[in-house]
Amino acid sequence: MNVYLQRYLGLDEDREFAKPAGFPTLRDLERDYIGFLLEITDHNRAEVSRILAISRSTLYHKLRRYELGDESVDPLLF
Repeated sequence: MNVYLQRYLGLDEDREFAKPAGFPTLRDLERDYIGFLLEITDHNRAEVSRILAISRSTLYHKLRRYELGDESVDPLLF
């Protein structure tokens, strides 16, 4: 069986769905991905918003929600 299916879909040896223990939530994945993008772009928020295809104000809302980056920046300025 494909290891990917076992790991990410939670299939056990009998091709039954196993209990999804330890899987990250979509929120966790989004937070981690935004954090990763901030790191590889040297915290260039304009570039991160371009990569994600979202507006800069949406990115700033997500940064506040996930407590990533500088809290002193007002997203309404962008």
